[in-house]
Amino acid sequence: MREIVLQLKAPQTWLSEITAHHPTTIRILDCKPSETKDGVRQLVEVSADQDQLDKIVNDVKASPLVKEAYVVQTKRGRMLGSLLTESALCGTIMRTEAFCRSCLFHSKANPDGTVEWTLAFNKREALTELLDRMKKEQVEVKILKLSSVADVENLTSHQRSLVETALEEGFFDYPRRITLRELSKKMGISASTASEVLRRAERKILASYQTHEAIQGLEENDADPSLEDQILKGKRA
Repeated sequence: MREIVLQLKAPQTWLSEITAHHPTTIRILDCKPSETKDGVRQLVEVSADQDQLDKIVNDVKASPLVKEAYVVQTKRGRMLGSLLTESALCGTIMRTEAFCRSCLFHSKANPDGTVEWTLAFNKREALTELLDRMKKEQVEVKILKLSSVADVENLTSHQRSLVETALEEGFFDYPRRITLRELSKKMGISASTASEVLRRAERKILASYQTHEAIQGLEENDADPSLEDQILKGKRA
């Protein structure tokens, strides 16, 4: 299994539009391809003050980036929705044998307007196919990192849910956007349990990565072809 970190221009999304205008937390719980080329169906959870929810939902439905929206309130201050949106990048990844390790919709933009997108893949062909399709879509992309992922014990669904929520809510950001106590309360567990689960996950993550030899020194020599070009050239050789 390989993992790759790509850098590309931050795409315009309905989520970035909504969060820029409303104090709300939006989680994308699942994504599936739709019938159209770039269509993506998303299962989302919207959390906000109760008196703001209707306005937020109306703005989501009114967004030109959202084609369909079905939303129901699950509890006070929280709604669950099924959205149909379009994304050339998400559509591209769903047509290859690669997997998202981070979500473009949740990625925080860098000062230069770019975002980092982390993907996993088993076969080289999946990566070359992805880069080919992004090139056809005229998406400028740079490979920041290519690494090997060692086999480690899989997290349980509960552990994975906690780690993903911690990432989405900004627990690992600096400064933190959510405290351990707030995170544990959100997950319905004690702070001590949350701390132990996160520590174990961090140990596994730190132990599971090793730098892939193929990229050593490639960024240091401007005369060398880019890693993207080398991968695509290797496909056609």
